[in-house]
Amino acid sequence: MTLDDCAKTLADGLTLQVKRGLVKDYVTSVDTETAIKGRMDVSASLRDRSIYKRQMVCIYEEYTENCLLNRIVKAGSKLLISCPDISEDNRKRLQDLMFYFGTVQDISLRRMDWRINYGKNVAYKPMIEASRYAAKVILKKKD
Repeated sequence: MTLDDCAKTLADGLTLQVKRGLVKDYVTSVDTETAIKGRMDVSASLRDRSIYKRQMVCIYEEYTENCLLNRIVKAGSKLLISCPDISEDNRKRLQDLMFYFGTVQDISLRRMDWRINYGKNVAYKPMIEASRYAAKVILKKKD
């Protein structure tokens, strides 16, 4: 498999996935809030002394596109876009698709644990494997 094949696999899979809608998942967040949101963490509030500032440490879950699968696919696409071995057609397709990943945070594929639970999102498996291969090849060249 070449890097251009990886880029084509990612571009084709992402085009289809964007039409279906990107995967959303619950992401746990811990934040200091003035209004209670989710569960209160009283011990952390006392430890941080935020209770004296009329704030509470709250633990809550958000339903967002900023999940692990989307982060990996975004990082793999960015790596392939920066690679000179990719055809202009595939590079342009990937760059156009990055518009849909505006709310997804970046992640480093260098220290990635590749044991991923896909659950019902098995459509992501070829895209994740293409990102994994691209990261392995491109990051090895950079080292």
